[in-house]
Amino acid sequence: MPRMFGRKPAFCLAALVLLAAHVSRSDAEILLNEVLYDPEGIDEGSEFVELWNPDTVALSLVGIAVESGDGSRPGVWTPVYVGAVGDSVSPRHAFLIPGSSLLAPLQNGPDAIRLTRAGIVLDLLGYGTLTARELFEGAPAADVSSGQSLSRIGDGVDTQWNAADWAPEPSPTPGLANHPDIRLSFTRGSARLVPDVPWPGDVATLRATVKNLGRQLVPAARWQAEVVVRVGDRPDSPWSAAPVGISPGSTVAPGESASVHCALFTPPPGRFGLRLYLRDLGVEPFTYGSAVADTALLEARSTAGPLVVNEIAFRDRGAGEWVEVMAREEVADVGFFALSDAGGRAYAIDRGPTPRPAHAGAIIVIAQSPEMLRTSYSLPDSAVLGCLGGWAALNDADGEDGFADRVRVVDASGTPSDVVPYRAGYTARDGSLERLGTMLPSASASSWTESIDPRSGTPARPNSIQAPAPGTGVGRRGSLLI
Repeated sequence: MPRMFGRKPAFCLAALVLLAAHVSRSDAEILLNEVLYDPEGIDEGSEFVELWNPDTVALSLVGIAVESGDGSRPGVWTPVYVGAVGDSVSPRHAFLIPGSSLLAPLQNGPDAIRLTRAGIVLDLLGYGTLTARELFEGAPAADVSSGQSLSRIGDGVDTQWNAADWAPEPSPTPGLANHPDIRLSFTRGSARLVPDVPWPGDVATLRATVKNLGRQLVPAARWQAEVVVRVGDRPDSPWSAAPVGISPGSTVAPGESASVHCALFTPPPGRFGLRLYLRDLGVEPFTYGSAVADTALLEARSTAGPLVVNEIAFRDRGAGEWVEVMAREEVADVGFFALSDAGGRAYAIDRGPTPRPAHAGAIIVIAQSPEMLRTSYSLPDSAVLGCLGGWAALNDADGEDGFADRVRVVDASGTPSDVVPYRAGYTARDGSLERLGTMLPSASASSWTESIDPRSGTPARPNSIQAPAPGTGVGRRGSLLI
């Protein structure tokens, strides 16, 4: 809200009393600036409230309180933060109240948050469909989707109208200015390795989207993207001292986005981590600093395993969709793994009430409708499992990227065990898609073929066509001589 100095006219005081109802109101020095009240996943510990000091001097937070209001119970306010001795906000800077410092959870909309000092309201934000005047200024702001924050459009600018002052922010900026002159940032969730599960020696590409969140154009010479690698699954494994891939920058206008592509050689089999970061080259007329600085982390795997996708029935022939996996090594419990599609939502494998181990070479079928598949193919109960909470519906028509879908098997940490992209044209007779061998690259079209089995699929049985074992030139039923 606009800051005023000196004595206020009587009519202004009267208007403010009407707006605040039963609570007094003062000039706002410290303001609410950004709020994340509905993070993706579990809310607790991930929420945050950001304050802003629009003044030219530091302001103390002693006596400051942030309170959460219940949209369904006007008049009920719960303290979620109380300023401590020594806490202050630097001039024209943000002050972050992380989830670990919040005294109570923030309410998902429609609700409100206010900033007070000794019972006097300094700032008020209402979001969602609200009617009680004490819960918002002017008109409520929009209720944002999960994972987005509510961000003040102008840092430190308050017109006392929530709907005009606040907007959804897809990429939250806790502790930073919402709209500085210069800021480049990775679009959340955009980092992806292609192929998802590469083979050793292959050239893989780490792709991501960079967005200009600032108010000025960022020239290509100002920045570049670099990636370093960590081999192994130990958190203390060292990162490579030098970048293993670099993508040059491009000119990005305010509000626009650019793609980065870092090519790298795939490390030996096993898990590895990738850290993609933006490097600020500090080219004039801009000064050096952290305005162009962001990091994206990605956990990946070289060579599929421990569970490998072996057969895919993405066309429903009356028994529902299903995916067959094979264990390349001993697996303590298949319940630690989940199935997903290109959309990313993972459904844990339903292994039953007790752990379900799998020995190397074991075949397990994961089905949309386990009972229908068992009946159609006369399979024992133990051969077919389902998923908890739903099914990753598999598309059978190609999308804009030329692929119909991606079958993903991920472990408990979300790291891929295997990922198979497929096109609708991979099958011509609505049969299943069979892997020619578990040692063949998952993303290669030549590693897959349509089943020639009379029943158009071989769930829980050897595939109808298989490549020869390495070095033997001899395969099994229907094998290809390669």
